[in-house]
Amino acid sequence: MRSRLAFGLAMASALAATAASLALAAPAARAEVIDEALRTDFPKPGHNPALIRWRESRNWRYSTDFLFGATRGLSEQGMPRWCEGAAWIATVPFDIANLPFAALAGLFGD
Repeated sequence: MRSRLAFGLAMASALAATAASLALAAPAARAEVIDEALRTDFPKPGHNPALIRWRESRNWRYSTDFLFGATRGLSEQGMPRWCEGAAWIATVPFDIANLPFAALAGLFGD
């Protein structure tokens, strides 16, 4: 009986301490992330640089970066030709096996 009472008092005091610390804590600071281009007036909305950057980032195009990525990365390493040729024995079959997945990944574009 005593241990239950002591446990209950300990939990109540911990809860009270937590509630008091949350009540007395300073409010969280808000970060100001407003672009200066959004604050000024423009003759037309299309002249807003922030809007232009947003539109350029939304353009979709097919990306071939994933097609034969291991072989392309190997050839861009700057290793000797004999070492690169020996490594192609493993990378070319690997890239051919992953070709359907790489083509599908390229459909998601840049």
